[in-house]
Amino acid sequence: MFSKKIVVISPWFGSFAGGAELLARGMSRELNKRGVETIVFTTCSRSPYDSWWQDHYEPGTYDVQGIQTLRFATEKIREPYDAVIRKIRHGKQLSTRDESDFFDYGINSPDLVAAVGSYLTDNYELIALPYFHGVTHSVINAYPRKVSLIPCFHDEAQFYWSATQRLLQNAKHIFFNSQEEKRLTIKQYGLRVGRRIVESVVTGVGVELPANGAQPEAAEVAGSYFIYAGRKERGKNVHLLCEWFLEYARNFKRGTKLVFIGGGDHTLVPGDDRFVDLGFVSEARKLNLIKHSKGVINLSENESFSIVIMEGWLCGVPSVVSAACPVTTNH
Repeated sequence: MFSKKIVVISPWFGSFAGGAELLARGMSRELNKRGVETIVFTTCSRSPYDSWWQDHYEPGTYDVQGIQTLRFATEKIREPYDAVIRKIRHGKQLSTRDESDFFDYGINSPDLVAAVGSYLTDNYELIALPYFHGVTHSVINAYPRKVSLIPCFHDEAQFYWSATQRLLQNAKHIFFNSQEEKRLTIKQYGLRVGRRIVESVVTGVGVELPANGAQPEAAEVAGSYFIYAGRKERGKNVHLLCEWFLEYARNFKRGTKLVFIGGGDHTLVPGDDRFVDLGFVSEARKLNLIKHSKGVINLSENESFSIVIMEGWLCGVPSVVSAACPVTTNH
């Protein structure tokens, strides 16, 4: 039996259904279920779509779906981050300091970073995710080679920043979600960071249906529909999905609908009766919606692993993905 306890560090935890948080939640739940005591460190911010510099929860210890969760106050200084975002939007060259400000003053928590120091003992293993947010960088860089990383890398601008190289160098262990993610990392950082990347393992992501997942339930959405499950963002090509689906529905299947579940920018979903936005739903409701759909659609080109595609396959439902995404095309 594994004798150590696990601390999972995630920017958000509880009410947000992004891929990294789903991974953190599933990992924590299943480790606890299998007798490996696992707790979560997170911020008091509710989700990426709420203010990152406001505490929506009081700092303290919570029970989130049976998982002990410690919430810490967020970083309250945001102007340096906003300045970097303005530069990015205007296509300006970023300095090394800009890259640091992006992470230091994004979603972060000095209190969380300080608290981690008390858990750097032989009794604990600490794992932080994902690479894209500041709290992960702050924790790993504050305690070099003491905290492991699940990067969830995408082929995007931040992946190539010097801050990402520093993160890889300071991580204790690196766990990749897919072979494609690892190959991308070796190509960019193999020579500079060295063998530790090549020797890092692809752990993948465990996906399984709950014990009652096979119980038959009535379809919630009448008629024929496809489903998109995840964040509604332009970066996930949701705008293209809506545009292309509307053309498909007009030309071929007029009665077919596209159902959205998850948070994000609801303004991306057209005000047309072919589109149904259900927002955030429970796991049981999500699986029922997937099970009765014609297929799961994920046109994102930035993925390190697609949990919802796996869930769709377990439900006996096919998937439609972007040919420009090596990860999902090779799932």
